[in-house]
Amino acid sequence: MHLHAGRPRRQRGAVLVIGLIFLTMLTLMGVAAYSVATQEEKMSGNARDLKRAFEAAESSLRDCEAVIGGFGSLPTFDGTGAMYPAAATNQPSVWETVNWSSSTAVRALAAPLNGVRQQPACMAEQLVTLAGKPADGAQSGPQQLVPEIVYRITAQGYGMYPSTTAMVQSTYRRQ
Repeated sequence: MHLHAGRPRRQRGAVLVIGLIFLTMLTLMGVAAYSVATQEEKMSGNARDLKRAFEAAESSLRDCEAVIGGFGSLPTFDGTGAMYPAAATNQPSVWETVNWSSSTAVRALAAPLNGVRQQPACMAEQLVTLAGKPADGAQSGPQQLVPEIVYRITAQGYGMYPSTTAMVQSTYRRQ
């Protein structure tokens, strides 16, 4: 066997280039995985905040329903205390035009909620009075009808972030 002791072998560096290509590909895959994980974390945080806002709105809705459906006399539907008469048929509904940031225009939830940027609020509109059901349950003969009043209750809840709001509505009927 004969070795060429004084002559260096000619190297082309192909292994170095291939190694750098693999290293670049692994780096790009790591950056992409980090980006996806960060995006998923933001999405779950937003979903959690929207759920918080919805639950706050639901709490406020139940608060207004308790005011209308509670025992005793009804509040006056004249625009005070967040209780409004229905808008004219050619006008937008009151809930669409009311100032939700005004403490005199809407009813803030009495028990403060934690984890929201603003306390939820509600308002009610007295929509229509129906003839109702017979007072004594009679099916025939002279009847004294008990009127039934229909209300639309709207509530708005807020999350921790300024852009997170949720609005819920219910239609409530009271005899």
